[in-house]
Amino acid sequence: MSSSPTLPLHAPSLLLPPYDKAVAFGPRQRTDDWPLPGAALVWSVGRASSPQDFEVVRRRLPGLPLFLVLPPPEELEEVRPILSRLSELRPRAVLPAGPLITPDIIRALLTRTRRPIASELVEYLHRRSLLPSRIRTEVASMFESASHIRSITQLCRRLYTSRRTLGRHFEEQQVPAPSHWLQMARLLHVAVRLQRDKLPVFRAAIQGGYPDGFTMSNQMKRLLGWRPTEVRDAAGWEWLVESWIRCEVARGGFSRERYGAALQPYARDDAGPG
Repeated sequence: MSSSPTLPLHAPSLLLPPYDKAVAFGPRQRTDDWPLPGAALVWSVGRASSPQDFEVVRRRLPGLPLFLVLPPPEELEEVRPILSRLSELRPRAVLPAGPLITPDIIRALLTRTRRPIASELVEYLHRRSLLPSRIRTEVASMFESASHIRSITQLCRRLYTSRRTLGRHFEEQQVPAPSHWLQMARLLHVAVRLQRDKLPVFRAAIQGGYPDGFTMSNQMKRLLGWRPTEVRDAAGWEWLVESWIRCEVARGGFSRERYGAALQPYARDDAGPG
């Protein structure tokens, strides 16, 4: 790892590629260029932290992973009211105070997941109120199988159902077609490899079951709005899921009438990112 400055900043700070410095994070966030590729929010809680900081972090737009840095022991009592509510912030990780918390460390953590990516995706979309319980089992199976199932036909065999029945279930819930969910999951598996292992695009595509890098790149651009080389340099997966959601909103995949509150950041979008 290259050397990089120590982070902690007691005010919430935004870390962006190429992960060499943090900038101030305020309450005003534009939605026309959201999500921010590879962004992470870092907050070192300490005696200088305020309830206003807490609210700014709590109200952040979706797709922005949070890394909390705990205060040194001598400051714990002073910030106990904030620490008692940290679970409300849904942090990606809670880190100990110390000089080793650097942008390089945050970037490395962004490329890892606590659990298999399928479990993370199901939990994330459920929390976003974009995964109806009626299709949660089917979507979970898609995500779990995405590394080795290439088509909806193969998936339907695994689920002992027909393409027509599966498609009807998704249509009734007013969400994107099953093929879009499956292809998104496949691309997320590829993205994790690209970021974690810094693989060449061609090799990541072959490992992901695509015939070549060109095919995979076009699929990623169409469904997620970004090219593999962009995804490799911007760590994390939450922003990619939000990019997919934004693209699906523009395509009419998610019903604005049914999921309006969850889709608020993209309510006026007429086109996806990129």
